[in-house]
Amino acid sequence: MVRSDPPPGRLGDGARAPRRDYTSSPAVTEAVVDTAVARFHYARAGSGSSLLLLAGSGGWKLTFEALISALAQHHTVYALDPPGQGRTEVLDPTFGYDADAIAHSIPGFLDAVGVNSVAILGHSWGGGFALRFAELHPDRVTRLALIAPAGVDVTDVWEFRLARLPVLGEIAVHLMTTAAVRHMLNKSFAHRDRVPDERIREYVRMMRSPLGRAARLRDMLAVERSVRWTDTERDLHLVQAPTQVLWGDQDRYFPPSLLERFTSRIPNVQAHIVPGGGHSLHDDCPEQAYAMLRPFLAADHE
Repeated sequence: MVRSDPPPGRLGDGARAPRRDYTSSPAVTEAVVDTAVARFHYARAGSGSSLLLLAGSGGWKLTFEALISALAQHHTVYALDPPGQGRTEVLDPTFGYDADAIAHSIPGFLDAVGVNSVAILGHSWGGGFALRFAELHPDRVTRLALIAPAGVDVTDVWEFRLARLPVLGEIAVHLMTTAAVRHMLNKSFAHRDRVPDERIREYVRMMRSPLGRAARLRDMLAVERSVRWTDTERDLHLVQAPTQVLWGDQDRYFPPSLLERFTSRIPNVQAHIVPGGGHSLHDDCPEQAYAMLRPFLAADHE
């Protein structure tokens, strides 16, 4: 059932929640692991049941850095850059770069870090990859939490369509500026004062770094031009894990009206629309989002 009313203890529409102080939270360790498919960059923190975070555009550091410490108080968190996002570099010359290829790359990462089954939290395109992984590898997913996920067959906003154009896509990616990334994140937030400026600058520095730059840009464009969600939407009924979907009612990338396409097809699903939340709901409305994520992700262990 779709919830549009604030759950108990949550701030209502228009309220401004202060950020939690996580200064005493578990340390976050950044690491790299090679598989047959990719050189995966990820972060690890905390202890407890395994939780995989799948980032959307920009990778885990731009997407999940602020949330890792909160989740790591109850889980062993693995925040992963999927192929084509962040610092991860594809190694397999035959890699397909589409949603199936990315979903099939995840078991190799889990095997490499010694994880069999895992709860997954995915945001945006990371949510779409999480869905496809849950459809193709249901035995490895215990719970599935999605924040404004991709995964249904709709037209992208113009900023992402630009990357698919020959020549123009290459120019846009190679000339990536701080202003361009800030525009993308401003559109992702309802509360502009919460846009993480330092993370933007760090992301642009990483993308401009000459070390591995050509491979990062190649993989980013290849994923953007290869991923389509037709099969993911068709197979939503194959998701076996209990699923939670969170959506901000001010999302300007994926309208919350898409929510019904998920809730009508996924067998065991709960959904919440958060008043005043944008596309980056977990950073835009962190108290509200975490108040719903924590009990859902911990339900099997309490």
